Amino acid sequence: MSGKKMKSSKQMGRKKHYLEPETVDLEYDEFSPSAPNFSTGTIPLQYRETSHYLRHSGGVQEDDVAPSAPPLDHMDQVYGYETTSFDAVCVPPPPSLSEWEEDQQLQLEQQKSRADGEKKEQQSEQQMAQGDGAGGCSGTGATSPSRIQIADLPPVSEVDARNALLGMVTEHCCWGRSAARHMSIGKILSSSAFHYEIQTFTEKRETSWAFMPHGGGEVDGPRCGPAPRPWDIPADPTDLFRSEMKVLQVPHTASVKTCHRCRGAGSLLCQECHGKGWTRCLSCHGDGWGSDSAGNKERCFFLPIFHSRKRSPGRVACPPCDSYGQIRCYISLTITWKANTSEHIVAKCSSLPEDLIRQVSGQVVYEEEGPRIPPLNHFADPTINLASTQLVLNHNRQWPDQRILAQRQQVRMVPVTEVHYTWKRRTGKFYLYGYEHKVYAPDYPQTCCWGCSIL
Repeated sequence: MSGKKMKSSKQMGRKKHYLEPETVDLEYDEFSPSAPNFSTGTIPLQYRETSHYLRHSGGVQEDDVAPSAPPLDHMDQVYGYETTSFDAVCVPPPPSLSEWEEDQQLQLEQQKSRADGEKKEQQSEQQMAQGDGAGGCSGTGATSPSRIQIADLPPVSEVDARNALLGMVTEHCCWGRSAARHMSIGKILSSSAFHYEIQTFTEKRETSWAFMPHGGGEVDGPRCGPAPRPWDIPADPTDLFRSEMKVLQVPHTASVKTCHRCRGAGSLLCQECHGKGWTRCLSCHGDGWGSDSAGNKERCFFLPIFHSRKRSPGRVACPPCDSYGQIRCYISLTITWKANTSEHIVAKCSSLPEDLIRQVSGQVVYEEEGPRIPPLNHFADPTINLASTQLVLNHNRQWPDQRILAQRQQVRMVPVTEVHYTWKRRTGKFYLYGYEHKVYAPDYPQTCCWGCSIL
């Protein structure tokens, strides 16, 4: 009995010695191999004790859920930003008297333009007979609309049509050239397509809480003065009708908080070694011996990798605070300028896809730019007038949470030629569009040469 009691007391003594290890300060040079001289996978007691001490010390543990941002209730209450969160929230612009006056003047100008349109109907018909297909009205504050005299469409001869078709056929390796060379070209009908486009340049402002590491220095907090409202902060775009984005810090909203990730410790447990301070050798798996190409046993020269940073083995710097233990929280203002574009195409040839009209050059017959522009009301083509009225109205109402800085519209005329042909008692037609004389031939008779077979 006495022997058993003495044995149990020794076991209790060893257990007590393991639970209360002696504190060991380890300092290793990260740029030189400083591992102790051992070759087996057994880790000395001092490393196990140090790892055990780190796992049971303060700070964020491995099983803790890492918060992505500080708690919202820990943020300071800033006047005018009470509903701000870490998610970006769009702030609508305040209504201004100048915008209201612009809307009123725009309505009056539109009413006046409608009355003037009836009086100028006879004059528009004369201009249309002379070849002037442009027309419009100018709004208050807008640059005077530019009406450009429409030049006569260049005539397309039979030679030009055949050469354009041959150039398109050579781009398709399986198309035969015999049809393009020997077809009989009949009627050549010239027309035009109108491409209407409107752009509205808007500004959007969003606010959200943000944070960054704080390593000291002055903090622009509420004690420096009241925070300005989002739309009171001056910011201008680089160019009009150019999309861009800027991120600014709202003045007088910064404050210093304890890091939410490491809770002020400045470091976290290493995810590779899990706080042990070392990782097992992947070559010998901790055995200390390996095999050469001939199968002979040799000592492994890859020692276990020790993760030690001065007096914190097994720990890494906290990313949110960059090991400072503190973060600076502030309200971020994101300003986005965007050119919103809408368009409408009127083509007399229904067989010609609208996408082709967008891709070729044409002649600008009307353009206008200003803070707000009225719709066209007496253009030569009534379809363009209707499309302009609908698109201008949509652009003025589509973005209520953004501010309209400028608008512009233009009408572009694209020449279109319809060519009829006959080849081997088969009739068809193809189209030439744009000043480049691009060809659209959906029913070309030789789309597959004799050397191709369809499986």
